[in-house]
Amino acid sequence: MKINLVKQNDFNSIESLEFSEHDIDDLSENELLINVHCCGISFADILACEGKYQDTPPLPFTPGLEVSGIVEAIGSNVKDFNVNDEVVALCNWGGFAEKVKVDSKFVVKKLKKMPFDLAACMTINYGTSYYALIDRGKIKPGDKVLVLGASGGIGLSAIEICKARGCHVTALASSENKLSECKSYGADELVLTKNDNLKESLAPLGRRKFDVIYDTVGGSYTTDSLSFIEWEGRLLIMGFASGDISSLQTNKILLKGCDVLGIFWGPFARGNKHFNLDVLNGVNDLFNKGLIKLSKPTMFHIADFLRPMKEIKERQSIGKLCLYTDSFKRR
Repeated sequence: MKINLVKQNDFNSIESLEFSEHDIDDLSENELLINVHCCGISFADILACEGKYQDTPPLPFTPGLEVSGIVEAIGSNVKDFNVNDEVVALCNWGGFAEKVKVDSKFVVKKLKKMPFDLAACMTINYGTSYYALIDRGKIKPGDKVLVLGASGGIGLSAIEICKARGCHVTALASSENKLSECKSYGADELVLTKNDNLKESLAPLGRRKFDVIYDTVGGSYTTDSLSFIEWEGRLLIMGFASGDISSLQTNKILLKGCDVLGIFWGPFARGNKHFNLDVLNGVNDLFNKGLIKLSKPTMFHIADFLRPMKEIKERQSIGKLCLYTDSFKRR
């Protein structure tokens, strides 16, 4: 079978990707073939294309970790899905394609009332944020939460989940437009980044401390976060959008009695042998109750993949960005 997909033959940069026609292999007994409607774009896609991801995928390589679509075929051992089911899936890469094969254990049925674009983009961002904040961070009503890099897809998901749990959320972002987006997702307090410096940015808040800091930025932001943690607070290490990885001062961790938690929610991390999609049930429950609306993505046709990837790489994007195929366009 011939399909169009985004492909990279050598790890270099996102500029080396191409959109072209290729064969797709036959299904294994535990796989589903999904006719892709939408595929969310994440910062991990950019890192993988540049050969900087912590678990380098094999070549040739197609980005894309999260998709929504319709089941087109099922393997002989698949029991819980049928052809024409509407589904959401986590891929072991390969999502930037018209069709993708996915192990059935990483697929769930899509809520009927959830559109394909929201469904594709809730998996990684909302799944990760739910796991980070509720399973690991143990947020509770009244907690003061600071979200760094708050206007990105994962930042907005953190704002919504924190508000759904009754937390007070302070959002930090680098422009007024980005802060406006954070406000629309429920942030209580908005802080404009000054000179790319966390201490300078938070200075107007005085001696404010936070129970939880949700750090997607890394670098000096991670190091400086320890100055703003409450006693026995939690610093959640989510990623390194700045491109820098900090070296934490362990004396500050001791003096604050705080927890520093590394968050990696996904089935493909080495050692993550017990991964499951249970947190998506929690996300779906919040959506069904109207407690979250899910981040509405900005949409790009799959053939125009390079433009949104550049926006994410250059930290110009607001909210979630998503690719769509002709199958989605026709609905």
